[in-house]
Amino acid sequence: MLFARASYEIDVHYGFGASELSFNSVPGIAISVYPVEKFGLSAGVEYSSRWRTKTSGKSGENPITVDSEGDSLIFRYSINKYKEELYGKILQVPIMLKYNNDFYYTAAGVKIGKPLSTGADISYNGLRTEGYYPQYNLILTEPFFQGFGDHRDSTFKTKKSSKTLVMLALEGGVKMRTSNKSTLQAGVFADYSINKGFDKSLPPAIEREPHNDGANIVANDSWKSWHPWSIGFVVKISFASASTSTPEPMPTPKPAPMPTPEPVLAPEPVLAPEPINPFLNRKPDFIFYYPETRTSPNDSLHLFQISQIAGILRAEPNLRLHCFGYSGEQISEIDEAAFFQRALHIRYTLSNFYGIDERKIFVYAQEPEDPEKTGIRRAECFIIKADAF
Repeated sequence: MLFARASYEIDVHYGFGASELSFNSVPGIAISVYPVEKFGLSAGVEYSSRWRTKTSGKSGENPITVDSEGDSLIFRYSINKYKEELYGKILQVPIMLKYNNDFYYTAAGVKIGKPLSTGADISYNGLRTEGYYPQYNLILTEPFFQGFGDHRDSTFKTKKSSKTLVMLALEGGVKMRTSNKSTLQAGVFADYSINKGFDKSLPPAIEREPHNDGANIVANDSWKSWHPWSIGFVVKISFASASTSTPEPMPTPKPAPMPTPEPVLAPEPVLAPEPINPFLNRKPDFIFYYPETRTSPNDSLHLFQISQIAGILRAEPNLRLHCFGYSGEQISEIDEAAFFQRALHIRYTLSNFYGIDERKIFVYAQEPEDPEKTGIRRAECFIIKADAF
């Protein structure tokens, strides 16, 4: 049964969380292929948008420089309101190894990220600059051609050249089936870049650039380096294919031969033979054993067998499941409902968690017919074609 569920799954998702800047918004789409049951490979494309806004007042100074007349000065500045919006937009391709079952999923791998744009939008209000001449102990705020004085409010943009990013990625979450082929998933994700997009020395927020006729005033952002990471929540809607490989159908049981009644002398009537149980001459396809008085198949071995049964019934619509719940003692010595529930729970799990039509599942209560099996609490299930009777 290991190769019985070769299939694929497509999902659209949206993630939101914290990042190295402040926030991170990540819509995307992915396709997962499962060459073996529950284990597969997932790949897709995502658009990560990260941003941060900083607002503050600033003041500072530049190192000693020379004005247009050859005198040394220290350039000083102050800003009433400085606003900086940093942003990074990444087109990333996740490549993940994935484990997936009917209740949860986990994935691990890498994301290859190509930065589309990185930079800063800057604005300032109330900028004032001055030059301090230490040799004269003199502060000048005029003339403007040296870059001193009160300046107009201004806004501008800067852009940065970034390298391709390689990020380690983890993800996991829970699933809720909404139909036979679609599920709603909710989980958490985390990624961390093992290389930096850029690294630079940090210049002053306001910088004076001298030239022959005076000086220009340049504003700089405070983004020194970029080493992306993010954590957050993700919501997915996934659509799964039908199984691409069909398990071998169970052999069609042959009806048991009717016993030949012994001849009797007239006028004694010929008695009809008692009905024969058609399941006596074949071994059950699945057996569920229960410790003590348990009736619900909720351990991992039982759930694995139920998952196998679900795959067979989906692949062959003409198949039917017959389950017999057996008591631990003779039927006259124990409440019949206790072992009828063993078969009933199997039908409930297949119907409510695997989407199998309960009209294809028949349940029975049965006392042990083999004296050697008296005391064994179990359920036996047979898969046969609908037209076998």
